[in-house]
Amino acid sequence: MLIKIALVILFLIVTAFGVLYLQIFVLGKKRHKLAFDEEYEKERAKSYPPPFPNGWFSLGASDMVKKGQVVETTVLGQKLAVFRGEDGKVGVLDVYCPHLNANLAYGKVKGNNLVCPFHAWEFNTDGTCEHIPYCDKVPQGAAVKKWIVDENWGIIMVWYHANNELPTWNTEGHYTEIPQLKFHCRTSEVLRIHLQDFNENGADHAHFAYVHDLLTIPFANRWVTVKHQLDLQYGEGDKKNLAWFTDQADLHWRKSGKKIERAGGKAEVTFFGPGFLVFKFYTEIGDMTLVKTFTPIAQLKVRMDDYVYAPKGTFGLSIKYLLGEATTQFHDDIAIWERKKFAQKPLLVKGDGPIMKMRNWYSQFYSEPTSMGVENKMVAITENETSEVLKTSEVFA
Repeated sequence: MLIKIALVILFLIVTAFGVLYLQIFVLGKKRHKLAFDEEYEKERAKSYPPPFPNGWFSLGASDMVKKGQVVETTVLGQKLAVFRGEDGKVGVLDVYCPHLNANLAYGKVKGNNLVCPFHAWEFNTDGTCEHIPYCDKVPQGAAVKKWIVDENWGIIMVWYHANNELPTWNTEGHYTEIPQLKFHCRTSEVLRIHLQDFNENGADHAHFAYVHDLLTIPFANRWVTVKHQLDLQYGEGDKKNLAWFTDQADLHWRKSGKKIERAGGKAEVTFFGPGFLVFKFYTEIGDMTLVKTFTPIAQLKVRMDDYVYAPKGTFGLSIKYLLGEATTQFHDDIAIWERKKFAQKPLLVKGDGPIMKMRNWYSQFYSEPTSMGVENKMVAITENETSEVLKTSEVFA
C-alpha cells in the first residue's frame, strides 16, 4: 500500500515538474506569428521613418563564414556576398559582378580574393578587380561596391549610412569580458517591425503595467507582484551613440506588499546605436548576458538575433529560465509592434515616460532627423517629469 502511495506521489511530482517545464521553457518561448498582409504592410510602412537608419548592423555570427567560404545574405534591402580569405579577414561586397551581373556569392574564394563563377574575375576585399584570367589588362573602374566591416563579440558587422559617410563610432572596447563568458545558445527571428519601436519601448514606462503583467510560472501572479525602478540615460560627445536603460525589479507579496528578499533582479541595457544592444541580468539564481542585434532586411522586416552568455559554472536551467522569461515578455511587445503604426505626433500625457527624449536621441541616426517624428505634441509633461526615475508598482517585466 505504501509503495502505491509513494508511486502516486512520485507521479504527481513528475507531472507537476513536467507541466512547469513545458510552460516555462517551451510554451513561454513560442509566439503567435501574424499572417502577412502585403497591402496592409505597405500602408503601415508609410507612417514610419525610413527603414534603414545609419549605424552598424549584424550580418550574423562570425562562424557563418569560415576561411575559404562565401555566403549570400540579404540585409538593408540588398543582397551581399560575404567571404573570408585565407588570411582570416572578412570581405563584404555587393552580390552582383560589374561585368555581366553574375552572383558573386556562388563563386569561390581564391587566396584572399572572391572569384566570380561566370568568368573568374577576381575581387579583393576592397571590391577592386585584381585579375581577369583571359585578359592582360583590368579595365579602369572594374570594381564592385565594398562594405565597411568589423568583427566583435563573435559577430560580423557592416556599416550603413544613407549619405555614405564613414563610421564615427564602433563597439571596440565595450564588454571585453564576453570572450571569457560561456556561450549558451543563439536564436533568430524575423519580425514585422521598425527598429525605432523597439528603442522607444524602454522609454515608454507606462506600458509595463499593462503589457508585462504575467510571469511564465503558473499561478504565481495570484500571490506575487513586482515593483520596478526604471531609469534611462543618454550619452554625449563621443558617446552620443550610446544610451543606458536600467530596471531594478523587486518581488513583493501581493496581499501585504512586503518585499520578498533576494527574489528580484536587475537588468542593465546598453544601446549601441540602432542595431545593437547588450542586456546584463543580475539575479540570485544566476547572471546572464544577452547580446541582441536588429538587422533591417526590408521595410518593416527585421531579423533579431540573440547571443546568450553566462559566467562559467552557472546552472544551465537558471539560464533557460531567465531567457524564457525575457523571451516571453518580449513577445508580448512584438504582438503590439507588428500591429501598430508609427505616431508622428503622439498625444502624450504625464506618466508616459521620456519617450520624446528617446526619440530625440534616436533622430541622430537619420540623415534628416527633423522629418522623423521628433517634433511632436506633448500634453501635461514637463522636463523634470520626463527625466525622473519612474517607480511603478503592481507590474511585471
